Amino acid sequence: MPLIYKVLIDRSSPKDLIFSYSGNEDFQTGDYVVVPLRGNIAKGYVIEKEEGPTSEVKEITGRIFDLPVVLPYILELVHWFKIYYMCNLSQALATVIPPEIRGVKVLYRDNRLEIKHPKVRKKKKYKNYLDFIEISQCNMPIPDNFSRLLANIPIEKRISLYFKLIKKELEADRGSIVLFPEVEMLIDLEDRFRELFGEDLAVMHSRQTPAVRYGEWWRIRRGEAKVVLGTRSGVFVPMKDPGLIILDEEQSDSYKDESRPLYDARTVACKLQELTGCKIVFGSSTPTLETYKEAIEGKISLLSEDQLRDLSNIRLVNMKGKRGFFSRELISYCKATLSRKKQIIILVNRKGYFTIEICKKCGYIQRCPNCNTVLVYHKDEGLVCHYCGYKAERIEVCPQCNGKMESFGYGTERIEDITHKLFPKARISRLDADLSEKEIDEIWKKFTEGHIDILVGTQMIARGFRLPNVYLAGILVPDTSLNIPDFRSSEKIFNLIYSLAEQAKDDKHVIIQTLNPDYYPIKYAVRLDYKDFYQYEVRLRRTLGYPPYSRIIRIIVSGLEEEGVKTIISSLAQDIERKLGISYSGPARAPLYKMRGRFYWHILLKIKDLNLDILKVVKEIINSYNYKGIDIMVDVDPVSTV
Repeated sequence: MPLIYKVLIDRSSPKDLIFSYSGNEDFQTGDYVVVPLRGNIAKGYVIEKEEGPTSEVKEITGRIFDLPVVLPYILELVHWFKIYYMCNLSQALATVIPPEIRGVKVLYRDNRLEIKHPKVRKKKKYKNYLDFIEISQCNMPIPDNFSRLLANIPIEKRISLYFKLIKKELEADRGSIVLFPEVEMLIDLEDRFRELFGEDLAVMHSRQTPAVRYGEWWRIRRGEAKVVLGTRSGVFVPMKDPGLIILDEEQSDSYKDESRPLYDARTVACKLQELTGCKIVFGSSTPTLETYKEAIEGKISLLSEDQLRDLSNIRLVNMKGKRGFFSRELISYCKATLSRKKQIIILVNRKGYFTIEICKKCGYIQRCPNCNTVLVYHKDEGLVCHYCGYKAERIEVCPQCNGKMESFGYGTERIEDITHKLFPKARISRLDADLSEKEIDEIWKKFTEGHIDILVGTQMIARGFRLPNVYLAGILVPDTSLNIPDFRSSEKIFNLIYSLAEQAKDDKHVIIQTLNPDYYPIKYAVRLDYKDFYQYEVRLRRTLGYPPYSRIIRIIVSGLEEEGVKTIISSLAQDIERKLGISYSGPARAPLYKMRGRFYWHILLKIKDLNLDILKVVKEIINSYNYKGIDIMVDVDPVSTV
């Protein structure tokens, strides 16, 4: 009996387009092929093959690559991904298979298939020094036969541990995937990995050219590279026999994708372990509460280190009742650091110049008409909405009561100006998300090379404290982040302060200016006391029913008419409660309830035992609400409820 091939068309569509084709050769499941479709040609994936009559089906035009692009276990992952993240198969595969692979150009003319592969430069040959370099600075005993390990130790020891574990996998002819949340962290460590693993190493990140990423992906697929260094999407690389997945800084929000489908690389890694039997290492000094809870309950092996820490280089400055943005302590430490020709980072939690324009008489605030958010003043652009880009001129007179408009607050721009006035001889630059990627790269390069004395920026500059010549980090009033209506806000502030404070040793200093010195995430962070923070935070989470004592599904409904949005989300919530018996919070306006002219309402489902059956029902309910102009987004395991 001849074979029939089920081909999923690689095309964005509300529903999966799956058609049957015959083949004049033996195609494999996972092959990327060209097929005839409605008088044209289309690319697609062979997702299934079975015996059957071929007389009434068209023939596959040809294979694009000599090897299947979807490995069998990846295809299983994709089917799970479709259910868990409530998307279709084509959306799942578009997430898993990079655009460099899917974007290969194909032409069909004169009954002949032409495929234009990107030109890939030959890689420089690297020697593998693994056998000649002492890689172990971590002498801690590693638990035998672990399946999941939490490495709750400082970064340098973690890196040494990773080298040791990767070497063990290579000796067993298995591969390793090492993920970092930020490209910059990966780039900083690439040379160290290259020195040890040579030709066995493949690197994939967004700063590479498409041709480089294409070449590295195929090196992994062909088994030429057994060690992969990547960011979030690296969890999907086509490694034939993965033995180990490492997620460093596992507490980072960057492991969660912000575009649909809203997948989390940590969750995907755990599913891959189930499918392949590989081991997982979570590396962090401040792990997520969910991971740490599993570790202390014995579900994850724990590699931890209790050590006496010198806290003398960490200073907490109470700014209550004090004028100015820089305390005397911070100014003094800045002057001393500059006199030694060392570098400084100053962290500010907001962009812009002034953060609010308000009438003191009646309280009128200039807001974005599209988003209802407060407009932030920028020196070069005037008042700007950080969500839709709307701009407006500053006004001096209140349109409601004719009172005087006044500016309050500060962002990176204003602190940069103040820093110039305080330290006029210093070389000062600013780094935040208002800059282009090219500008960010240029400034960061200048800073790493020592051409900038003081770098002012948002928390994206925090990694700069690891640079050898940066001796002072100043954090200006992080408290405002605690007012964000997000159940993880305290955890995020704790992690930020801890990550800097942990490196305050020898001659490196950290100064935290705060209005709330006794508030628990700040108090425990400056003590480098993760355990007490964990105990305090989980008590609150248990009372409120938040993770790690539940799993959350956040459902956001948006539309141009607020009443319509409110009606639909209320009905949807009732349907979920009736069919599944799941309690929910809301419906309520989302914290950012109006953006780009659309209104947003949300509900939070808190589920103790989340499984695929529940997710299937939720998806079925949501799919039944197909209203024009209404969008429904589902976020499983959100890292934020804002």
